[in-house]
Amino acid sequence: QPAVWVSGFYGSGKSHLVKMLRFLWADFAFPDGATARGLAHLPEEIQAQLKELSTQGKRLGGLHATGGKLGSGAGESVRLALLGIVFRSAGLPEDYAAACFVLFLKKNGFLEPVKTAVEQSGRSFVSELNDLYVSPVLAKALLAANPIFARNEKEVGAQIKAQFPRPTDVSDTEMTVAIAEALGSGGKLPGTLIVLDEVQQYIGESTDRAYRVQGVAEACSKRFGARVLFVGPGQTAITGTPQLQRLQARFKLPVEL
Repeated sequence: QPAVWVSGFYGSGKSHLVKMLRFLWADFAFPDGATARGLAHLPEEIQAQLKELSTQGKRLGGLHATGGKLGSGAGESVRLALLGIVFRSAGLPEDYAAACFVLFLKKNGFLEPVKTAVEQSGRSFVSELNDLYVSPVLAKALLAANPIFARNEKEVGAQIKAQFPRPTDVSDTEMTVAIAEALGSGGKLPGTLIVLDEVQQYIGESTDRAYRVQGVAEACSKRFGARVLFVGPGQTAITGTPQLQRLQARFKLPVEL
């Protein structure tokens, strides 16, 4: 699936455009029952395309949209930064180790028992995940839910750290597997829109960063095909700088404001 590059000068509305795209993509539902597509006054041609998108979404297991800034965390690892964006949209911790731990609990049927036990002790499950390796409350809850995980509470932290380390980077395979587990259901990945906001600012003058951005888009395209669409906004056209030109092989659909 070719990615989209949205360009325009500062204040031209790039961020607003891609944010509205995310709401329209998934047809965001408001508390009063109204939906994004129902409120927007869109041309018939666009309405027809969104209807077709929903039809494809039913075949793919739904539609999902997310977005964020690559420079907001995970150091120099574009893969971990992308995973943080995806995890957050799926209601998971942005931290790779904590998210993988929660996915492990969910996959094995331990999530609700562990979460309930932690909250009954008067603690927040989310807060305890910040102390993943050393939380005695989390260790006790996990041991009660899965006695074979470790012999005693002291070993639980070490076992979690060994099984769910905090890496400085992950491989393309680890990245795509984590995306599939976070967003997928029943073996299906929903039709997913990923907006890499301010991606040009993240790349800056770094050719290496440009290659990394292209690499994650390429890896996701190979693994998920047309199920994932990337959109990257920037003030300059994709051909505007030597660094951005590195992205042309993947970001083939230009939108100029």
